[in-house]
Amino acid sequence: MRETGNSTIGGRGLAPVLAGFFVMGFCDLIAPISGRIADDFPAALQGAVNFLPTLVFLWFLVLSLPIAALMGRTGRRTMALAGYALTAVGLLVPYAAGAQPALVWYFVGFGLLGIGNTAVQVAVNPLLAAIAPAGRMTSYLTWGQVFRNVSLLLMAPLLTALVALTGSWRLLLPAYAVATAAAGLWLWRTPVPEPGHGGRTVGFADCIRLLRSRTVTLCAFGVAAFIAADVGIGFLSSRLLGSPDSILTTTGFYACRIVGTLAGAWLLTRMSDIVYLRWNMCGALLLAAALLFVRNTAAIYLLVGLLGFAQSCVFATLYAEATRSEPTRIDAVAGLLILMIAAGALPGPVIGAMVRATGDAHTGMLFVILCFVYLVWASFRLGGRSAAGRAEQIGNQNE
Repeated sequence: MRETGNSTIGGRGLAPVLAGFFVMGFCDLIAPISGRIADDFPAALQGAVNFLPTLVFLWFLVLSLPIAALMGRTGRRTMALAGYALTAVGLLVPYAAGAQPALVWYFVGFGLLGIGNTAVQVAVNPLLAAIAPAGRMTSYLTWGQVFRNVSLLLMAPLLTALVALTGSWRLLLPAYAVATAAAGLWLWRTPVPEPGHGGRTVGFADCIRLLRSRTVTLCAFGVAAFIAADVGIGFLSSRLLGSPDSILTTTGFYACRIVGTLAGAWLLTRMSDIVYLRWNMCGALLLAAALLFVRNTAAIYLLVGLLGFAQSCVFATLYAEATRSEPTRIDAVAGLLILMIAAGALPGPVIGAMVRATGDAHTGMLFVILCFVYLVWASFRLGGRSAAGRAEQIGNQNE
């Protein structure tokens, strides 16, 4: 029996790995609370506070490849546990500093959060890919995205409830730290199979050399385009309505994404994931183009929600496709693709400049449309055979 793609893996080993995807969503905590943090500081420090969300994405750029290289020595499970520890500590630092901590404590804490979350994402994705049955990797990775999207969906109502009950959002930090520690303890106490490393480590150059592969390059920049479009939609959703207090567009976006991931997890066991990706990206491109012109509030809610559905399986499909093309270099693939999450730092300043120049938030959708144009093109450039067939062939070769 193969050491990876183990079809006998049960819920006892799968569940703690999927919990890691829930923790991944915690790095997206920074954007919605940055405005509340800014309220506690004078105007001279507002610019520095606005840099907090960018800080998280910068760690993906700086550390993804070094963490992937280190993971070749430590193993994926150990790296994930280290990521949990850093994430939990990072969440507790600004809370432990007091009710109105100095801004430096937010930078220290959220810096640790970004480092820890980078380690979690580099480690947990290949850990799940390794235990997924042959031919069902995309479906399993899609289930991981369900957990992450649930984390994102719960964030806004939990934040609102805490403010209503306590008058402060700050209890969110220790609550998420406890959840992170619990996930780490669960993984630590559960034996999870992962491939042996055979004494070979993954180097920085190994990750970069992957760009020689056409499939990996298409998928890597596809991840960058997906993250940029995703953050861009989040940036624009409330602005399209002209009401910065409206969170229903974001809530609806993630609710529809959960529906999309559930539907995708089922459909991807029955059809080619690349074909599914093509249909969804063509639909997303049309929806984004429509948002350039639509001004009706109900229509905007509907289109943003449908965009959430269309984007539900993009990362899982691209990650699985890149991994299948380089089955012996999964750790290097993980480092390279997680590096591309740093593209999330681009939409804020780029779209912000476009909106300021035109005075119309809808023009910011041009940036999102450009991302989807690439994704449509890449989806048609990726493989001609069904992903399930390629995975089955790889599985037969390794048995």
